[in-house]
Amino acid sequence: MWNYSDESSDLAGMTENKELFLSRISLEPMHWYAAEFIAEEFGDDLRSYSPIKIIAVTPKGGRIFQLDFYHANYSAGVQNKTYKLQMLERNKNFILALSLSQPIRLILIYKITCDWLNQHFKLQVRSGDDVQIWLNKNV
Repeated sequence: MWNYSDESSDLAGMTENKELFLSRISLEPMHWYAAEFIAEEFGDDLRSYSPIKIIAVTPKGGRIFQLDFYHANYSAGVQNKTYKLQMLERNKNFILALSLSQPIRLILIYKITCDWLNQHFKLQVRSGDDVQIWLNKNV
């Protein structure tokens, strides 16, 4: 699990401010998250939606980190992605990061829900289903 401990850009994990640490979203390997990729390349929509499965998060110093993930809403054969990102904001509900490689994109990552899947992908996932189990079985 990747933890961002304080406002001073320290990616070394939980250190001095336990309350702040516990109040922020953490990206856990092998878990699914909702992601919005925001960029000019998406035309009038401005964004593309995808469930992503975190493979690894590697701190690179300061607010820079490498994100390895499975991009479910991408062409078969090229769904494993590695992005170098700069964190812009992290709170209890989301992470907003800027891609540092081409193409430049903003990436918004947050907890995935059945309702989110149904809204963006016209699926019929029941609201009582465990979204992590459903995605592991169906993606």
